[in-house]
Amino acid sequence: MLDLLSEFLTNEAVQTALLTIIGAVLTFIANRAAGAFQAATGIRIEEKHMRALHSAIMTGVEAAMIDGPEAGIEVIKHRAVRYAQQSVPDAIRALVPGDGVLDRLAERYVREAMGRYLRDA
Repeated sequence: MLDLLSEFLTNEAVQTALLTIIGAVLTFIANRAAGAFQAATGIRIEEKHMRALHSAIMTGVEAAMIDGPEAGIEVIKHRAVRYAQQSVPDAIRALVPGDGVLDRLAERYVREAMGRYLRDA
């Protein structure tokens, strides 16, 4: 029995087939690992850009509120979006926010800032 197994494994055709199968399995495992790594880093990069964009809009709102809420929501929102476009262009390019997304995000933070301003006044 052992001689039969030894003869089978020393056969050149069997060795070639085994190496082909092992190579295919290792290639599959490497591709899966590379895909998982790329997905994980892509998610982290997207999260980084989202945090940067939100932070820039919040900072833009706070800076635009220097005139107080009297400047109006539209003016403050416009300044905040312009600030974000100038301070985190890479994040905006990476995230590709659709039409009106930055405006709606800025409006959310403007309303929060106005609420704080009116509470503190």
